[in-house]
Amino acid sequence: MSSSDQDYMAFLNKANEDPAKEEFAQLIQHWDPKNAEIEIQDPVDWNRSGQYTELLDAVREAGQGNDVRVYRVAKDGTRFEYWLVTTEGKGKGAKLVGLKALAVES
Repeated sequence: MSSSDQDYMAFLNKANEDPAKEEFAQLIQHWDPKNAEIEIQDPVDWNRSGQYTELLDAVREAGQGNDVRVYRVAKDGTRFEYWLVTTEGKGKGAKLVGLKALAVES
């Protein structure tokens, strides 16, 4: 079960397309990128109830139809950041765009 401490907030960051876990940890300025607990989830699996369809659609639209990934980043035992991420553009000029929220899971 999850309850959100924060509303989703938008972000923009320069990055390579589809960053791996460690690269993503560095981009979000995680305090320990090499050991960050990050899961990359399929948006369909993450949104089984359909509760976040509008958010996923908004991120997909911001990326002009590019694939969306869900990154789940552990903050501590019960708090997790959820990042809904896509790329805007291609190649070296690509930027990560999306939404982030903090969830408390029990």
